[in-house]
Amino acid sequence: MDLIKLKETLDSLNLPTFRYRQIIKNYYSGRYLNFDQMTDLSLDLRQKLSESLNLLSVSEKNIVGDDSTQKVLLELSDGQKIESVFMDYDDWLTACVSSQVGCSLGCHFCATGKMGFKRNLTPEEIVDQILYWNQKIYPKYIGRVVFMGMGEPFLNWDNVLTAINIINSKDGLNIGARKISISTAGVADKIIEFADLDTQINLAVSLHSADQKIRESFMPIAKKYSLSQLKNSCNYYVGKTNRQLFFEYALMDINTNQNDAKLLIDFINSNRLFFLNLIPLNTVEGGMTPASPSQQKAFINYLDQSRIEYSLRRSFGQNFAAACGQLITSK
Repeated sequence: MDLIKLKETLDSLNLPTFRYRQIIKNYYSGRYLNFDQMTDLSLDLRQKLSESLNLLSVSEKNIVGDDSTQKVLLELSDGQKIESVFMDYDDWLTACVSSQVGCSLGCHFCATGKMGFKRNLTPEEIVDQILYWNQKIYPKYIGRVVFMGMGEPFLNWDNVLTAINIINSKDGLNIGARKISISTAGVADKIIEFADLDTQINLAVSLHSADQKIRESFMPIAKKYSLSQLKNSCNYYVGKTNRQLFFEYALMDINTNQNDAKLLIDFINSNRLFFLNLIPLNTVEGGMTPASPSQQKAFINYLDQSRIEYSLRRSFGQNFAAACGQLITSK
């Protein structure tokens, strides 16, 4: 919802300020699909709000899913479209949100990168993805948020940070900082800026290779920010925050031989707060080739022999293109 327009509308009606707070509370609760359902407001006010404002800045165009995962195609006010994903991990409910329409980075394994960059999302468009899911699952609610949808969050950082402040605020969605995660392809200078915020928000970095030339071959951003620059910014982050930093590593045929494993072990072991998340590659049209079962087994066995700590991440929604790297609304 356009909160500035809401304030202007209420001011034009000479309504007291507590009405603004009341409507904001209703808005962030995720209980209401429209203003008509806000029965703590007068019928006349509900009608006026319905005429001048939309409750959400996103509208559902299509939704697919299964018992654990749902993916929605959302349309924005200008007709642009984004995708957002809901995941039920049993112990918690997670929203994977987008920060941009498309993406400018063009990572070869990612469907979103094939769209190119359309525009940044506003803070309202980011927050409203979570409110959309809260409306769907009420009286349950989203407890965790991951910025792992469409776009590079650090390339829309001002709007993403404003959205995070709303998500984290007790007067907003009241989701704790430790239950919010940012994923970046490796924008090194923004990692340093993020560290200086001294926040408890989690940070994940898409590494995918500890070999500079291999990483450059499928992640163009690696040409701008080298592995050494990336490692320096990551060391700065953990030194500043004393928080664990997660590195995502998709298992492909190009990055899973013994030398790849050795370089990865050396990279992760260089700092006690670096942690590795392995991800079976989710295939996309025209993308990279997943590691074969034998390649994956040999790679993981080599990691096990080194006694490096890692997790093999559980993927959701591959059957309907809702998994990491598969979000796309146009080509």
